[in-house]
Amino acid sequence: MPFTTNLTGTAQVDDSIILAYDQSYIVAVGQNNVLDQFVQYKEDIGAKSIQLPKFSRLALATTPLTETDDVVSAALVDAPILLTPVEYGQVVTTTKLANLQTGGKADLAAAQLVGINHGSTTDKLGILALDASSNSFVINGTTEAALVATDIADAPFLNYFYNKLARANVPSINGAYVMVAHDDVIHDLRAASAVGSWQDVVKYAMPGDALVNEVGMYKGFRVVRDNNATFADQTGAGLVDIYNSYFMGFNGLGKATSQTGRLVITGPFDKLSRFVNLGWYEVSQYKIIDQDAVWVGRSASSVGANLA
Repeated sequence: MPFTTNLTGTAQVDDSIILAYDQSYIVAVGQNNVLDQFVQYKEDIGAKSIQLPKFSRLALATTPLTETDDVVSAALVDAPILLTPVEYGQVVTTTKLANLQTGGKADLAAAQLVGINHGSTTDKLGILALDASSNSFVINGTTEAALVATDIADAPFLNYFYNKLARANVPSINGAYVMVAHDDVIHDLRAASAVGSWQDVVKYAMPGDALVNEVGMYKGFRVVRDNNATFADQTGAGLVDIYNSYFMGFNGLGKATSQTGRLVITGPFDKLSRFVNLGWYEVSQYKIIDQDAVWVGRSASSVGANLA
């Protein structure tokens, strides 16, 4: 026999149930800017264009000196690298009613999302600059059109780029060259490497010296994850997805800035003070400084979306 026949449960008062929301909120986190840590030339000048000089190496002095003769001076040779900063920015406009009815979360979320967008956008701009490299290689010496699902990043792929950088006497970055790659490419390197070949960051002698987003060391490269790396989602029979990976040494990437990126809050300018603009603004340009110091490698991935 039930305790009572006239229970009042949630079904009976469903129109009166109060929905409570936590004061916290969730935002979609994007890829932060990881490329700025590899910018060796970074000029911050308020100017229409910024010119960085690039000096050529001196010829090797392999001829013995003559005791009674003065040394013939070598002339410096420079070449201009011209960077022309341009405007970039993104903005969100919130209404007072939206902010009131979300308990203030709309403005807070907008500010955080704007900040995330700034980092991710500038990182992608750096990636696009690297894509312009005159040095590129498709894995196994094939072509993009002939790429098959098994053409995934491996030790010989990295060895190729290490040789290209080393033979050009490109200096390293903090003791090693750098590979910036999509997580799908890094997955194949970690899965296929022999025991002892891949070194995780946590196994470094000094893990605190790791770069932002660095996940390990492989074949002379500090491997850094960046999912803004250019990715071609191929469609059609026989086509596979193509991933760009970036192999760099010192002096590879430069950045000129006329206006450092910052959060901008403007308004309200309407008659009833209801609209507020939250955004970011930057005037800059990324550009390759030394072409010898940047290579782009293209490969497939075993976890690519299209493995047909």
